[in-house]
Amino acid sequence: MIKVRSPNTLRIVHNPLYFGNIFPYTIFFAIVILLASISERCWSAPHIEVIALFKNKAMLHIDTEQVLLSAGESTKHGVTLISANAYGAVIEVEGVRRRYSLGNVVRNTNASENKQDPEIIVYRGIDTMFRTVGSMNGYPVNFLIDTGASSIAMSSQEAKRLGINYKLNGKPTWVSTASGVEKAVTVLIDKVTISGITIRSIEGLVIEGTEPSTPLLGMSYLNRFKIINDGNLMRLKRKY
Repeated sequence: MIKVRSPNTLRIVHNPLYFGNIFPYTIFFAIVILLASISERCWSAPHIEVIALFKNKAMLHIDTEQVLLSAGESTKHGVTLISANAYGAVIEVEGVRRRYSLGNVVRNTNASENKQDPEIIVYRGIDTMFRTVGSMNGYPVNFLIDTGASSIAMSSQEAKRLGINYKLNGKPTWVSTASGVEKAVTVLIDKVTISGITIRSIEGLVIEGTEPSTPLLGMSYLNRFKIINDGNLMRLKRKY
């Protein structure tokens, strides 16, 4: 009697040598996938601040460093400057491109607020003035450095934007400006941060009206630093 095997029947062969060869590779690839997963969870995007803008160039503060990038250049942090002009910069981070204006911040939520740089570097602008970006009470601010101002000075319009209740918490006074003697109010600013350096409880001055159009970074902040002016470059080194 002849037995006919069905063509659809599958014959499974248990070869111990085959499984012995493939097992180490299975473990290897499992470890690689696990390490990649851990690395992805632990890595966090860098903290980026747009410090200054030029034609096809931008000054960025990335984590603890300040970097001047030309269009097309990348940093070790994985940040690439695509293009830049006086109005904004296109920056690519983690493969995503976005346009940022002066003072925009891309924050790393895992970074500590108390992580501070030893100095602030400010470049002279095309208008020959020293300008930088930072924040007051957590709000982004463009500053004009003015060593002739006794304190941080801002317009009442800017104070409202920053949530400073100068009428309730301020002390009335008078100041001398280019336009003459103006009404003003002295206030206490909770914190001012530039390039990662935070100074708390700083005296400020709020002047009624729309001037100064750009807040002045005066000596109530600057006197905490040793100021080194190298012509087109100003270094502010922390005293204490």
